[in-house]
Amino acid sequence: MTHLGTSSADPIQDIRRPIVMLSKNYLPGYCTDLHVHPRAQFLFARKGTMRARTALGSWIVPPGYGLLIPAHVEHQVEMFGDVALRSAYIEEDVLPQRNRITCSVIQVSPLLSACIDRFASDPFEYEEDGIAGNLAAVIILEITTTPPSEMVLPFPTSTNLHALARSMLDDPSDPRSIDDWAIALAMSRRSFTRLFRRETGMTFDQWRQRLRFQVASELLASGRTISHVASAVGYGSVTALKTMMARFD
Repeated sequence: MTHLGTSSADPIQDIRRPIVMLSKNYLPGYCTDLHVHPRAQFLFARKGTMRARTALGSWIVPPGYGLLIPAHVEHQVEMFGDVALRSAYIEEDVLPQRNRITCSVIQVSPLLSACIDRFASDPFEYEEDGIAGNLAAVIILEITTTPPSEMVLPFPTSTNLHALARSMLDDPSDPRSIDDWAIALAMSRRSFTRLFRRETGMTFDQWRQRLRFQVASELLASGRTISHVASAVGYGSVTALKTMMARFD
């Protein structure tokens, strides 16, 4: 039997409101215990990157994106960098059926971000017919009507590929090719490519490009120069980095 840990959100789960929200700051490397909530959870980091893991898969969630985890889904969240987290807990019966089945990553619009920030300052037991109640309704609509992002970065789950992905998250400039990685993991090229696609839904090159885009976006947002970012994520020139990032616009 899986041992589930407790959560700092446990005391607020029974509050009779459609949404309750917590704001917390985490240090780099912090990882929650495996736990579960009776409500759906929407994770949104104002700063920093998270990785959430469930039995359904793993997701990298960079700044500007949010992850909706259905109610009763066991999950664990790991923090990369200093993370300023907004965590909204949503009653299951106010969500469409499609949002009760699987996790989804969405891009957080300026409207949703502003509503979350304003809502986070209200008390847990807010007036449902007041400003907070209306903000809650907008937050739910924004989360449930925004199309899932194509920028999801699935994280492989098998031991060897998980180690590879973690290594590349630590150093996205790593130039090793498919053949290099296959040799390092004592796999044939064919076995490597088939397993990687099965666990992530994309090729290794597609996955690495998506990872580099996410890391580059975060570094640029933090004020790093574009030449520094190009080198940090494995591109030999600023032009090459700009060409890659333009593909995701």
